[in-house]
Amino acid sequence: MSSSTNTYLTALAVADLLYLLGIFYLSVEHYPDVHLTTHAWYWVYYRFIIWFTDVASAVSVWLTVSFTVERYIAVCHPLRGKVICTEKRARRVILAIFALCTLATVTTPFEYYVRTDTNPNTNQTSISIGHTALADNDIYRAFFYWFWAFAFVFVPLVLLAVFNTILVGTVRRSIRQRGLTEVETNCRQKQENKITMTLIAVVFLFMVCQTPQAFLLIVTYFYSPSRKSLGHFVLRGLGNIANFLVAINAASNFILYCAMSDKYKRTLIITFFPCLSTRHRRSHTFNSNVASYENSSIRIVSRHS
Repeated sequence: MSSSTNTYLTALAVADLLYLLGIFYLSVEHYPDVHLTTHAWYWVYYRFIIWFTDVASAVSVWLTVSFTVERYIAVCHPLRGKVICTEKRARRVILAIFALCTLATVTTPFEYYVRTDTNPNTNQTSISIGHTALADNDIYRAFFYWFWAFAFVFVPLVLLAVFNTILVGTVRRSIRQRGLTEVETNCRQKQENKITMTLIAVVFLFMVCQTPQAFLLIVTYFYSPSRKSLGHFVLRGLGNIANFLVAINAASNFILYCAMSDKYKRTLIITFFPCLSTRHRRSHTFNSNVASYENSSIRIVSRHS
């Protein structure tokens, strides 16, 4: 399982998990009791969890772009790919992405503060989150909005669309040409195509789930209805749907890995179901031996024919 592609996918799985944990923490704010003073600790960490979630989301975006570009190099420029697409380089890229995304969103915690409100009738104090002067600054809001829109939405989506189109075309040509190559080459090419198709599926799911949020991002900038108006509730509902799709994307990548890759299924069984791993290894070894025997038989027949 050790390869540059798997290194990227592991990092993406970590980023997705962190994002899901972050939105789970943030969703607790909708429970009425959390606004009581006994839960003040929740609001102390709230702004940092928003930052944490933004970082995870941004990292997930650029990891998807990174392994798509890497797969393009490996498939379309295989000689260069052997030099460029290494685990060491992948780890460096991943660390750089985490660092840059953290720096790019470093102002997020400073947009919020813990606000306390006292009800004069009941004398009960409630705690919530408020916006600071920085968050209400028009110049800052415009700059950060367009920076986020280009750096983490539009540019990644364009890059993914371009490279994914090239990869799909390359895989289709490879499948058509497979019948003209030898059996050993077919096996290697089939494995490469399976890896590429897995990544294409991951990218396709990403684009389907992220595009509505990108569209909504544009709409909300140019259209800001008054609170409690019909437009406000429509946008709020669409925003919840877009956020739900992003959460589905983060939760579904793991399912795609296991559904489309035998290696991931084997690793999952060996890691989490050790009692079944011995039987699975035996079955895999038997199938590998049968495949090797069939391949060798074909080569022998082809020589004598």
